[in-house]
Amino acid sequence: MVKRSKKSKSKRVPLKKKYKIIRKVKEHHKKKAKEAKKLNLKVEKDPGIPNDWPFKEQELKALEARRARAMEELEQKKASRKESAQKRKLGLLEDDDISKLADTSLAKEQNFGEEKDGDGSIQIGKHRDNSGRAFYKELVKVIEASDVILEVLDARDPLGTRCLDMEKMVMQWGPDKRLVLLLNKIDLVPREAVEK
Repeated sequence: MVKRSKKSKSKRVPLKKKYKIIRKVKEHHKKKAKEAKKLNLKVEKDPGIPNDWPFKEQELKALEARRARAMEELEQKKASRKESAQKRKLGLLEDDDISKLADTSLAKEQNFGEEKDGDGSIQIGKHRDNSGRAFYKELVKVIEASDVILEVLDARDPLGTRCLDMEKMVMQWGPDKRLVLLLNKIDLVPREAVEK
């Protein structure tokens, strides 16, 4: 059997290794922060209620009551979802349930894609339809409403950024529609390539 030293193992590390570890950790934190920033995941910390706040206890009680109410509502929603799922499984959806579903779907359909802010401005909702059909419909609306259509091409790859289908659509629309090709990022390519 090998005898082990009774002395504690040294924690000495070469400085090269130490700084390498520090650098790697820093890079990792930077990468995580960058990803969070890209996905808007920055969590704002709750500063809490200051100790010198005159009505701190009342505020804490109100906060606790709000939390409890929110938890109760969540539990009720869960229970109602479970019930409706069981009814759906058994095929026991009642007429009033079906009418409620129809009403909610109608309301959602009317409000689809538009959410109003407090100042009355309309914003595109998070539930945007990114399918090709929706894009095509939107493109048709834009072409129909405009006289001049600007197509922005990248000077580094003008043929790759061109949309021939859209150009054909504009040409078929009639002689009153104008299509303008705009070459972007022209300063990144040589003059000879641009003139071609």
